Amino acid sequence: MRKYILIILFFSAIFQLKSQTITLQMCRDSAVSNYPNIRQILLNNETYELNIKNIKTNYYPKLNLNGQASYQSDVTKIPDMPLPAFDVPEISKDWYKINLDIEQMIYDGGITAGQKKVEAARYEISDQKIEVELYGLKERINQLFFNILFLRKNIEVLEVLHQNLETRIKDAQVAFENGMLLSSDVDALRVELYRAEQKIVEKKEDISALIASMNELTHLNIHSADDLIVPDIKLDNFDFVNNRPEYILLSKQQAQVLALKSLTKSKRNPVFMAFGQAGYGRPGYDMLNDNFDDYYMIGARLHWNIWDWGKVKREKQVFDIQNNIINTQRETFNQNLKADWHKRIADIEKYEKIIGRDQEIVRLQKNVVETVDHQLKNGTITSTGYLIELNKMLEARLNLEAHKLQLIYAKYQYLTSIGNL
Repeated sequence: MRKYILIILFFSAIFQLKSQTITLQMCRDSAVSNYPNIRQILLNNETYELNIKNIKTNYYPKLNLNGQASYQSDVTKIPDMPLPAFDVPEISKDWYKINLDIEQMIYDGGITAGQKKVEAARYEISDQKIEVELYGLKERINQLFFNILFLRKNIEVLEVLHQNLETRIKDAQVAFENGMLLSSDVDALRVELYRAEQKIVEKKEDISALIASMNELTHLNIHSADDLIVPDIKLDNFDFVNNRPEYILLSKQQAQVLALKSLTKSKRNPVFMAFGQAGYGRPGYDMLNDNFDDYYMIGARLHWNIWDWGKVKREKQVFDIQNNIINTQRETFNQNLKADWHKRIADIEKYEKIIGRDQEIVRLQKNVVETVDHQLKNGTITSTGYLIELNKMLEARLNLEAHKLQLIYAKYQYLTSIGNL
């Protein structure tokens, strides 16, 4: 019994695999998750955390061990004084010392806080650049997906044409045998049948190439165009927004410039720190003691660059200029986006109107084909006349299906243009 259950489950899994349905969102999500550069987001985060830890060490005590041995040609001497019971000390010319120096930052003028803001801005920029890449990847998936759907519709229409031609050839062959049509009429129908077969083969090969590209990007293992589902999309309004990742990247770059400007201003602030030194050597702090001795010192230090010849001021001016440049780039991007936004809306409205006419054309052309079909059977029209009307019918149906897909694609392109993909 268990054996039969396993067999049923196996064939059920195969059936599900063959009958899988793939949505556009599935393709986009899978492409993003399998995009090699997506791992850079984790690497960016690791880099950011390490850099922040390094910046925080500005307030950690700094310990330095310094040693020195030296010999000098002369030393300070005290003149001989004729005083009883007083020996004039003599300092050795070879000196030795080893020191442990300690510094503890008390206030750095806001430099550490400024460095954290700059690093955070750099981190956000790195991640946003990946978002820009991912957005381009999603656009590419959209194009592949809709191209496959479009070719699939082409094949469906061509296969209907192929079936019609096969039926007409059989009828024409009977009419030829009854002397109602010429052999050239039958041959013309066969030529059109072979052309339809050629187009079907061509479209299928094009689909295979597109599916191969899609599978490479998504790792979904799509088997055929029939696996893809035509997406359904509704737009509630056409309000203008700008959520494009490129535009957001410019904003983050601007934030980095402002953070750098703030950090530059901090360079002029006073810096306070405590320090200490402990050591052993000859001589120590007592220069008149020529013996090895230990020593120490503690204190506080102030550093304040009260005049820098306008260096910080000019650096701030440079950052102001960079900020203005980015503002100009944002305005330009926004202007171009608005121009494209109007075009996207016009495309949607255009296809909505065209589809209505397409449906009417298909209905009327269908009546024409039915009429010439009867005429061909009765021998009152040549196959050439029939094929002309049949090709018009084919073109009308292809236009209708193409415009339906183009309308859906135009809506997705609209969302893509404003950054809501």
